[in-house]
Amino acid sequence: MGKELTLIKMDTISKGTFGKLRGIMQRNKEEEKAYPYAANSADDKKLTNYFRRKSKECKKFGKALKIKVMAAFPAGGGPETEIDIVELPLLESGATTLKRFSLRERADVDDYRKILEGQKLPFEIYELIRKHKMWLEVDLSKSMI
Repeated sequence: MGKELTLIKMDTISKGTFGKLRGIMQRNKEEEKAYPYAANSADDKKLTNYFRRKSKECKKFGKALKIKVMAAFPAGGGPETEIDIVELPLLESGATTLKRFSLRERADVDDYRKILEGQKLPFEIYELIRKHKMWLEVDLSKSMI
């Protein structure tokens, strides 16, 4: 009896879908970097802790998404994965900054919904984005505003 070779087919993503996912990763990285600054400028301990937690969540999600996206990109290398960071302007008060982040997260939730409904994604990426979207929705529903 000869040895059987089992090939595992990895789901791949198109360059167009990669571009959309790259946009998500870029916005997430911007938020990850902006939250600590917001925490340092917040005048309320509860708000400071909230911003620090959000930064950790963004970092965890961003790292997991990048790993899964790069694993799903067809062999032979994918497009450049370096991300340019755009500074998010922080406002004077913690409450105003929180409102700005909440508006941005509402936009993220909408973008996540669109990519989940409109793109063919490997299951692991789909599930990761879906879970992150749900966490954002829960946070927004319990918003401190």
